[in-house]
Amino acid sequence: MCRLHGEVSNSVFIGFSNKYHSGYIGHSLIGRWVNLGAFTTNSDLKNNYGPVRVWTPEGHFDTGQMKVGCFLGDHVKTGIGMTLNTGTVVGAGSNLFGNVMPPSKVPAFSWGSGDHLARYRLTEFLATARQVMARRKIELTPGVIRILVKAWKRTAERLAE
Repeated sequence: MCRLHGEVSNSVFIGFSNKYHSGYIGHSLIGRWVNLGAFTTNSDLKNNYGPVRVWTPEGHFDTGQMKVGCFLGDHVKTGIGMTLNTGTVVGAGSNLFGNVMPPSKVPAFSWGSGDHLARYRLTEFLATARQVMARRKIELTPGVIRILVKAWKRTAERLAE
């Protein structure tokens, strides 16, 4: 149930995500309900052709791979012209915009441009999620809302890291 257009290479898109405009996504994992704005592009190869390191909750991990794109959690949104660096990890519920490359680790439920990230307000996040899902005739159920609220609360301290 994903809508894909533009250049996509060796990537996995999980249910109901959209990349419907030009831009490159390669060697990436894209979560559920993600919307990539027009010309969103990721790098999947470092300029020195070296192995890609990726942030994990346990610390940075050397993948040993030369080609690694981005990892976008569920409900991530990007604005027009967003550029994501090699190995970028964007936490669930984040909304990135402003045509400025974000850091390689974006905490869950972040809102902003470049490294100027704030906490995405819960009521606004849920309103957007409800509207996005309704476009596909899927209801944001009370059970899913409880899970999203719990995730939002549990990740609050991570924005400060």
